[in-house]
Formats: sequence, C-alpha cells, structure tokens
Amino acid sequence: MNFAELDEKPFTLWLTDNSDESAVFSGIARWDGATLQVVREPKRPFEIRPEWYERIQTVTNEEVRNILLGADYFLRLYVGDAPQGSRAGEYELTGLKWPE
Repeated sequence: MNFAELDEKPFTLWLTDNSDESAVFSGIARWDGATLQVVREPKRPFEIRPEWYERIQTVTNEEVRNILLGADYFLRLYVGDAPQGSRAGEYELTGLKWPE
C-alpha cells in the first residue's frame, strides 16, 4: 500500500473486545513519510504501528462507510483488559476511551 495515498483521508480505528463488542474512532490519516497517524482533534493523534500496516483496509461500500463514520480506510484491532498484576507503565497510552 502506498501510504502517501492515505494522507488527509478519513480513517477509522475499529476496536473489538473479547465480548465481540465494538467501538469506532474516526479521524484523518496523516503520513509524514515515516509515521502514519490518525489525527482526532482535539484529542491526541493515534499512531498506527508498522506491524499493523498490512491490516489497513479500504472501505468498499457505502453501508460500511456509514458504520465506520465516513471513513475511506480503516484498521480493525482486537483489544482486551490488561492482565491482572500488570503495571500501567508497561503499556502505551492510546488516548482512546471505550464508550460506556
């Protein structure tokens, strides 16, 4: 994938938990030639890790585009609770808050 093509395009993070519940976080993709981020102003940007690049997908129909809040591209990630006894410093803060 040519990441320069994603720059300034609507992009959604689609997170799914262990209970198969999902939350979507939309923003604008920013590619600076080395780093891909989803900018969600006024929130801090969310960096897309290089190991996730191959999982980025193009939205192919309007029904999905509506579900993913107008995105042209999306990344689906599976999330879960931090293991018991883990320390907060062991994990990267994403700035994403699961809706209640």
